[in-house]
Amino acid sequence: MKLVLEVTSGPLEGQQIVANIGETVSIGRTPKASNPVADNFMSGAHFAVECGAEGCRLRDLNSRNGTKLNGELVTEAVIKTGDQIHAGRTNFAVRIEIVPKSESVPAPAPMKPSEVATKAVAQKPSPRGKKSEKIESPAPAISEKVPPPEKSRRRQVTSVEPAPQIESPPPPPPIERVPPPSPPAEVIPAAALDSYEAATPDGRLLHILSNQPQTLMALIDAIHDASVLELLRATREEYQSLYRSDQNASIAPYLVRLPPRSELLKQMIQRGWGHQWGVYLTCPLSLPDLREHFRTSLMVSMPDGMELFSRFYDPIFFRTFLQTCTADEADKFFGPITSYFMEDERPEILLQFTKSKTGAAKKGHLLSDLG
Repeated sequence: MKLVLEVTSGPLEGQQIVANIGETVSIGRTPKASNPVADNFMSGAHFAVECGAEGCRLRDLNSRNGTKLNGELVTEAVIKTGDQIHAGRTNFAVRIEIVPKSESVPAPAPMKPSEVATKAVAQKPSPRGKKSEKIESPAPAISEKVPPPEKSRRRQVTSVEPAPQIESPPPPPPIERVPPPSPPAEVIPAAALDSYEAATPDGRLLHILSNQPQTLMALIDAIHDASVLELLRATREEYQSLYRSDQNASIAPYLVRLPPRSELLKQMIQRGWGHQWGVYLTCPLSLPDLREHFRTSLMVSMPDGMELFSRFYDPIFFRTFLQTCTADEADKFFGPITSYFMEDERPEILLQFTKSKTGAAKKGHLLSDLG
């Protein structure tokens, strides 16, 4: 049997981590783990998987942000083919393979009875110890005091344990089965839900954005990732392009309304955070009214009818601009918007900007350990 973890997202996407039977491998951010992954949201040694004769197990290594199995935080659990493991910002698909007999270690050639007796005693000494040492040394010359070979052989054979345990290596010790945790109650109090969300970087980000006093929206585009447009077209949430037509749909900026803890918000956090998808913002206006504000204030129409729009919402540019903008520039880019939220250069930090008398005031929210 062989356990294969295929990395389906993250820095090592497309690679595989293998644990053969009897092996335990660990995954984490630093060389403390046997398989380091350049994922800043992971702990130094985040989790381990074990492949045993009776099954495979996943074990969290007291990580700061936790390990998820099929979307649920776990401490230790049995894993099987098709399971999904999530740690930091990396996803792993579990596959357990049965190794063909032809690939297994061939059994040793059968030995003669005398060889079995001699090797058995040499591998497992008798309680007295001294007889083992005599057998391992060259046999003494036959004399009157040495018993006949037949009797000596019979005495040696009767003193050893049965040979079948010698012909094949003993199986690894069985894995102790830990009973699965009790399923959670169907109704979870809001306070407990907030606590659960705050246990991981994605959860902390979801918690902060979902608990804003005003409506949360996002201004994003598909220029960095074509899956953005696919995600928007599959959602039921309200969204609109800032352009008049859909001719440039793949490069158009989109304004999206995000209800608290909506599935779209969760997907955008999991797939887009740290990849410059755009910025989040809060505003008391409706989506059509905010769209009109952006079109009026920040979009320019050329004589030939072409619309130009500054991609100010790219986090790489916007976080630098807001830290140096003047009060007049801040008035233009904020307008009715109360807060802008975006990723820092290190995605472990969420930046929040609000308008101030001198420009824009910055506040940082730590999502994960920076160590």
